[in-house]
Amino acid sequence: MHAWLRRLIEPAKTSPADDSFRWNDKRSKREQALSGVRIVGGLIAGLLVVTIAFGSLTVLSDNQQPQSGRSILLSSTALVATALIMFFTAHRWAPFVTGFVFGPVIPKVLGILAVGNDSYYSAHSITQTDMVELLVYALAVVALTFRFLGKRPAMTTIFDRIALTSFVFVTFRQVLVPYRFPPWWMLAGLAALFVAWCASRRLGAETTRKRQRLKRS
Repeated sequence: MHAWLRRLIEPAKTSPADDSFRWNDKRSKREQALSGVRIVGGLIAGLLVVTIAFGSLTVLSDNQQPQSGRSILLSSTALVATALIMFFTAHRWAPFVTGFVFGPVIPKVLGILAVGNDSYYSAHSITQTDMVELLVYALAVVALTFRFLGKRPAMTTIFDRIALTSFVFVTFRQVLVPYRFPPWWMLAGLAALFVAWCASRRLGAETTRKRQRLKRS
């Protein structure tokens, strides 16, 4: 039982293919071209999966008009399928979470806080407090997902895969509902990332202790 639990929290095995960008790429032109095709194909496939997931969740969340049984079934099936795809490919897209939040979100929020005025906030139905809350949330997400940057594919455990997939879907859900404080959907996603981060820290501490015991012996 203990061995089974250990396997559960250890980083999942990933494909040996590494299509990450290298400045000093020494592979052949053919290998570089195939790598580029895989990268572009992965980005297109990822965008398609995200679009289908968001669209399916929108249909299931729409209470303004009655939905047919067929529409609900198709949307539910698509939602489950995209969730499974995200779960099994989390090691591929995990680094993009940090990049997306740190890139477009944080600089934009800082810019709004720096130059925004009362007319801007009223025109966009937001307050300065809302922007500060969003900034704190984005910084917390970056702190909890920063460990996925670097080597690709990212070393993800089953907890990381569950947390990352859940984070994406609860973020979609938060977008579809009016913002109110506290933003429960956003907090649920942050909680999932925090639990996975704690599990990762514990696994790292145990690995360090094991290495130290091996050195002493």
